[in-house]
Amino acid sequence: MTIYLDTSDIEQIKILSDLLPISGVTTNPTIVARSGEKLNTLLPKIRDALGNNGLIFGQVISNDAGSMIEEAIKLNQIVDNFVVKIPVTLQGIKAIKSLKNEGIKTLGTAIYTPQQGIVAALAGVSFVAPYINRIDTLTGNGIETVSTISHLLAHHAQSCQVLGASFKNTKQVIDCLSMSNTSVTIPVEIAYQMMTNPCVDEAINQFQCDWITAFNSLEH
Repeated sequence: MTIYLDTSDIEQIKILSDLLPISGVTTNPTIVARSGEKLNTLLPKIRDALGNNGLIFGQVISNDAGSMIEEAIKLNQIVDNFVVKIPVTLQGIKAIKSLKNEGIKTLGTAIYTPQQGIVAALAGVSFVAPYINRIDTLTGNGIETVSTISHLLAHHAQSCQVLGASFKNTKQVIDCLSMSNTSVTIPVEIAYQMMTNPCVDEAINQFQCDWITAFNSLEH
């Protein structure tokens, strides 16, 4: 199990990778577009922000297999420990198979169904990324989809891992991580929500008040 940040915010990557056990950063074309920087300049900044540790994920934007392959090869040369995200379409599967032969690590993205997940895994991806909240909103039950994919991978593609994406709350994250062989990529706001709770703050404040009442300071 690993946790990744789904962001291109360099400052937040620095802050959260220092605070939390973050294993890397994922991006997608929308996230990159919001940054105002293309991947050839953004990826090295993310690598530096991670302290040269962890995986970085970046996505191709082409629709045909040949162009996807060309993009993937170029992206893979920008930074080390890089994973190319490929949409799981017919053309995407073709690209994944070719990139597997090239030794380039891939993630199958834009997954809404178990059949996409298992086909991508058999084609050679290292990760499959079901869109949890989007599945909930559009087509069904995101966590049930993760469960089915996880079960299929355990029987037929054990080298592939579920990397849950598209979360809107921490319950979805925990439900996803409750499945076997799963990791998650979460946006910055969810990362903070994972470790903030007013009840915890209240308890800590009460501990300090009781200590000060007894000993007149916070010293041991």
